[in-house]
Amino acid sequence: MTSAFERLLADLSEAGVDYILVGGLAVAFCGHVRATEDVDILVQVDDENLARLLEVLAGFGEGAASGLQADDFTLEEGAIRVVEEFPLDIFTQMSGYRYEDLESMTTTRRVNDHTIRHLNIEGLITLKEESLRDKDQMDVAALRRIQEEEE
Repeated sequence: MTSAFERLLADLSEAGVDYILVGGLAVAFCGHVRATEDVDILVQVDDENLARLLEVLAGFGEGAASGLQADDFTLEEGAIRVVEEFPLDIFTQMSGYRYEDLESMTTTRRVNDHTIRHLNIEGLITLKEESLRDKDQMDVAALRRIQEEEE
């Protein structure tokens, strides 16, 4: 993980933002490393959590996200993309799943003294198995192989 990724995830964790790392970095944390160009997070939508998220984003990079408001985060499919040192995609819902739906399918990892919450293998398979994207289907196949090896 690059220092910019690490710094942002550490800031989110330190601020108490309820988020789950999903996407390519979460897949890598589960043992299938592949190229990824962005960071994808799924956030819990409540006023206090969004206030903490917005505070972190206001100090992120050059401040591209400083104009965001809590009302921008609706419970719809799609992401808010913030482009700074790397693209950050912030989801409130993915493939019909919200934070609360996937929270039980997470695990944590310590990265340089910071705790990062990410989807576990089961959660990633659940999230990605209905996707039509080739890279998601390749992730599912690789994650299932890892799951079988661990059993």
